[in-house]
Amino acid sequence: MMNYLDWNSTFHTGIASIDYDHRRLIEMLNEIHDLIEQSAEQCTISDELADFYAFAEGHFALEKKLMQDENLPDLQERRDIHHRLLDQVREIMDGYEDGIYQPAERLPETLKIWLVGAIGIDVKIFAAIGDTSLHH
Repeated sequence: MMNYLDWNSTFHTGIASIDYDHRRLIEMLNEIHDLIEQSAEQCTISDELADFYAFAEGHFALEKKLMQDENLPDLQERRDIHHRLLDQVREIMDGYEDGIYQPAERLPETLKIWLVGAIGIDVKIFAAIGDTSLHH
């Protein structure tokens, strides 16, 4: 079975905790995708989406703290992007809970597009931290 999304070296930020979380988010999306492909119970899919949501919330809190600690710009923009993803995950989760999504429906590509885009932004943001911390 093909992965929904594969980790690749362009996703490295150089900050171990961020990279760990990004890898885990990708693994979780792959697990959700597999459940959908295997026509798992809708409540099972919804529960996995809830776990993804909770993990993503924790990850976003870590990113926010790092950005605040380093006085990085664009914090509000990042928060807006994070909220959009969480809203999207919540909509999909609710769709499975309410039976709107049929088990045969695939995990929306928008999640993949969003996560890859968000990780790409994180790579740029946190590379700056890596660069500045070398000068202290």
